[in-house]
Amino acid sequence: MDALVTVDPDLAITDVNEQMVKLTGVPRDELVGSFFKEYFTEPDRAAAGVRQTLAEGSVTNYELVLKSRTGKRTVVSFNAGTFKDTSGRIAGILAAARDITAQKRLEEELREQQNYNRSLIESSVDALLTVDPDGVITDVNEQTAKLTGYNRKQLVGSPFVDYFTEPDRAQAGVRTTFEESVVTNYELVVRTKAGRKVVVSFNAAVFRDTAGRVAGILAAAREITQQKDVEQALREQQTYTRGLIESNIDALMTTDPLGVITDVNLQMCAVTGRSRDELVGTPFKDYFTDPQRAEDGIRRVLAEDRVTNYELTICGKDGKDTVVSYNATTFRGSDGRLRGVFAAARDITEQKRLEEQIRQQNRELTETTAFMNNVLESSTEYSIIAKDLDGKVLAWNEGARRNYGYTAEEMVGKQNSRILHTPEDIDSGRVADLLETALGTGKAEGVFERVRKNGQRFTASVAVSLRRDASGAPIGYVLISKDITEQKQLEEQLRRKNEELEEQNRRVQEANRLKSEFLANMSHELRTPLNGIIGFAELMHDGKVGPVSPEHKEYLGDILTSARHLLQLINDVLDLSKVESGKMEFRPEPLDLAKTAGEVRDILRTLAAKKRIQIETVIDPTLAGVVADPAKLKQVLYNYLSNALKFTPEEGRVSVRFSPAGRDAFRLEVEDTGIGIRPEDLGRLFVEFQQLDASTAKKYPGTGLGLALTRRIVEAQGGRVGVDSTPGQGSVFFAMLPLVSHVQEMPATEPQSAPLPSAPPEAPSVLVIEDDPKDRAWLRDTLVPAGYDVYLAATGAEALQRCRERSFDVITLDILLPDTHGWDVLRAIRGLALHQHTPVVVVSVVADKNAGLGFTIQDFLVKPVNADALLAAVGRAASPGAEGSPILVVDDDPNALKLAAQALTAAGYRPLTERDAESGLRIAAKEHPTLVILDLLMPGMDGFEFLRRFRRTKQGRHTPVIVWTVKDLTAEERARLQASAQAVVLKGAGSSAELLADIETHMASRRR
Repeated sequence: MDALVTVDPDLAITDVNEQMVKLTGVPRDELVGSFFKEYFTEPDRAAAGVRQTLAEGSVTNYELVLKSRTGKRTVVSFNAGTFKDTSGRIAGILAAARDITAQKRLEEELREQQNYNRSLIESSVDALLTVDPDGVITDVNEQTAKLTGYNRKQLVGSPFVDYFTEPDRAQAGVRTTFEESVVTNYELVVRTKAGRKVVVSFNAAVFRDTAGRVAGILAAAREITQQKDVEQALREQQTYTRGLIESNIDALMTTDPLGVITDVNLQMCAVTGRSRDELVGTPFKDYFTDPQRAEDGIRRVLAEDRVTNYELTICGKDGKDTVVSYNATTFRGSDGRLRGVFAAARDITEQKRLEEQIRQQNRELTETTAFMNNVLESSTEYSIIAKDLDGKVLAWNEGARRNYGYTAEEMVGKQNSRILHTPEDIDSGRVADLLETALGTGKAEGVFERVRKNGQRFTASVAVSLRRDASGAPIGYVLISKDITEQKQLEEQLRRKNEELEEQNRRVQEANRLKSEFLANMSHELRTPLNGIIGFAELMHDGKVGPVSPEHKEYLGDILTSARHLLQLINDVLDLSKVESGKMEFRPEPLDLAKTAGEVRDILRTLAAKKRIQIETVIDPTLAGVVADPAKLKQVLYNYLSNALKFTPEEGRVSVRFSPAGRDAFRLEVEDTGIGIRPEDLGRLFVEFQQLDASTAKKYPGTGLGLALTRRIVEAQGGRVGVDSTPGQGSVFFAMLPLVSHVQEMPATEPQSAPLPSAPPEAPSVLVIEDDPKDRAWLRDTLVPAGYDVYLAATGAEALQRCRERSFDVITLDILLPDTHGWDVLRAIRGLALHQHTPVVVVSVVADKNAGLGFTIQDFLVKPVNADALLAAVGRAASPGAEGSPILVVDDDPNALKLAAQALTAAGYRPLTERDAESGLRIAAKEHPTLVILDLLMPGMDGFEFLRRFRRTKQGRHTPVIVWTVKDLTAEERARLQASAQAVVLKGAGSSAELLADIETHMASRRR
């Protein structure tokens, strides 16, 4: 029954029924005339409902919460409409309030039940799905999606049978379910989206709609692979458990709570002499000599859940009695209910025998301990002393008596162990620290000075162990010490010997330093006169000081050959010294082996052609990524190849091979068809100053250092060298080197290279014709900073196109071009009006200068080209010499001054020569030379100091300086010279020409 109420337009109640009185708990007289909104938890909402009814004519299902006088809250649904008076005006509203509290609760319970049911479905470990009578999937849970690999959207609405390897069997399962209402353990194989096959067990049942009609089936699919594994594991576990039970040496049995045997193992059968069938189902107590004690044992287990070491005596069928120790416990079922007792009976006959044996061993141990105490007491090498925590002596063995001179009677219980320590060790706290460490860690060790009874001191090794009582509390210490005076003396002797060895090592290092100094000084002392010998001999041999007879020229040639050989020997000795001292620089970079081998072969082409020897180069195509110092690799290859050419007869054959040697190395081989090497001579190869015999040395002259230097260079990079040879047939010299060299170069002292400057408008123009990208870049980077405007051409066709477009002051030409020969390019250039007389400098690996006869060539440079030589050649080509320009030469060697003066005069310069730095500074201030040639090693003021002072003068600030010296410069010295000198030329064979080339370079630069 609904609560009814009428309300006037002023929102006052005009009438109510009895149900309204019950809901509010307010009498009708109080309700009528009161305001409608006062009886609701939300008065404004109640008033708004009335106004809405008056405005719209009706309101339905308008929820409000009515409050009673007792405080009870009732959710009601109001349905209201207006009513009118006799004149047709709205007189108020009639509202019916229905209690919907139960309805709201049911709706909430329904929502909760739906959420709960869905949660159950989704939380299932099984794949759950519903299928309609047509076999179409209508719903799935997430586990189904995971099992099949398809999402819910793909599954719902698709045929059930599409997801199985046997669709017909799947369809039959569906039919069976609809026919029989249920199917259990129906095995199918699911084919997942990824193609995996999964065996599942389906359990399905029909479900019905509210009318009782079959609406479909609900199927649960569980992957049974793991289940089968578990079943197999369970069977194996049961077998394993039974095996453990049967293999147990104890007699095992189970009884029910009444003491009736339910299971036994074979050992129980053996000890009782009865079969399993005889034992199972009989009372446990029947098989013991004391049945009551056996029964009491069962009751005790049931009461306490456990009994251990409970002794009983089994009475066997044959009358044999066996004393056993029972250990028993209760066991329960999966429901937690008591199932019975599990008991293990162990025959303790052997145990008792062992116990007796242990007692016997304990007696023997006691005797052994006493014996050991006697041994310790009589020990004479080690002092064994026991004391309490306060230092009071408790035990004193024979060793202590002999070492310290006190008897046991004098020490035990009467003296403190402090009298054995020196006062210094006690006062310094060393003794206290030793005992504190032992107290904290259980033991401590140290070496101390000890004091005997007669006051004599000795060195002892002391070990302290903490003594504890039965409860583990510290009660004292045991001190074991040994006199190590003699040992310390031996250690002192060893220390002094080590110091002597260190001193000897220092002397050896000093000797090495002196040797390096000697070699550096000797290089100066030897190179200086050799420079004069070679220079003057060259002047006379070339007829620059007057004509010489053919016989004299021959002798002068012999002098030059011998001097150059001696200079090479000096240079090789210095290279060996650098390798030994670790001062040789290695600069690894990626290599083109074909190019490297070609450059070395071209250097030796003349010697090979003279003896008509064919040189073959073979590079394994799988060999790539070689990173090494190109100069050092060329030096190794040059030494091997020149030796091969030297010892190979005319019309022989020499092969150069590069091949991989494992993953991280490569092998260089040079094979010849020469005279070969006897086996007994192989050990003398790669040794300094060794040639195999006198006759060979005369026929094949050399320094005897080439192979030795090769070995040092290779080994310094982590490689090795070797040779295989057959006398009369030839030899194979090889070097194994790392594929990627990790030898670090000397620390760079040169500043970082700056961007190339722009050429000034009046700069001489140079066309560089070069096909190799690296060489082309190097030529550009060398010429641009020197003030040239550089143009590049990589082919002959490109060079001709540039020459047709404009004129150039100088052209550099590589003979080997990819599209045509260099001489053909030069012939075509000479045919152009713009370049009939343009100076050309050939820069090529082709060493035969005569090949260019018939063409006007300014200069011929053979790769690899020195930067100074390039600039000198281009400078000479770009501008004529400066007649009479003064050039100052400062050198303490008179022969060097004569050579320089002759060369400068012949080149059209006016030489100014001075033998010391002070005089050089004075003449420079007076004559203002256009260039200075400077030696570094001079008495008094050396070249470095001359440079420092010269650069501080106004004239010297911008004057080019070329260092001309025999000094083997270090990286640090080169860095110092870089800031103040324009070039460094080493004195020696051919250095005069190199010096003039540098002069031309810098003079040309100044003229520009």
